[in-house]
Amino acid sequence: MNIRKRINARKVALSYIYQHCFFGNLLHHKSAIDESLFIDNIFQTQTEKFAKEKDDFLEKIEIYHQFPFEEHVEEFVETFFDEWTKEDIDFDYLLKVVPATFTLESELREEVNKYAQTFSYDDMDVIDRGLFLLGYAEWKVLQTPKEVIINELIELAKRYSDEGAPRLLNGIMHKIIMN
Repeated sequence: MNIRKRINARKVALSYIYQHCFFGNLLHHKSAIDESLFIDNIFQTQTEKFAKEKDDFLEKIEIYHQFPFEEHVEEFVETFFDEWTKEDIDFDYLLKVVPATFTLESELREEVNKYAQTFSYDDMDVIDRGLFLLGYAEWKVLQTPKEVIINELIELAKRYSDEGAPRLLNGIMHKIIMN
């Protein structure tokens, strides 16, 4: 295993998982689209004009959200990570871990809710959910050692999340893996 390729693959995986969670959240909470993407509706102007655009946008999200990762992983990498070549990324890792995140999410939700004291999994920031999903899937599918997973999640959280995320991930992920 090439460590640099694995680190790059984790970044690609986190990006994909984040987008998947973000769009999934929009599909379940359609009012968020009105609030964030169609601000003109706040002023009650041009409501009809944006209704078709909103429906088209939701349709595109639904198509994207259901499209199998395995079928477009290379296109995803080329689109969002053009600074790397295919040889710079561990595609075996991506093809094993990313699809598992979708099947393991409800299990992870229960685990996080068991150990989180002041919030629920669904109340977490989308990026933090993505980090938990990535680490949990890697642990379940690849049996990566706990220390490696937690260290990698902490590094990703320091880079992509807020300042409290590393402690959150460390504490809860440690409890999940140990139990």
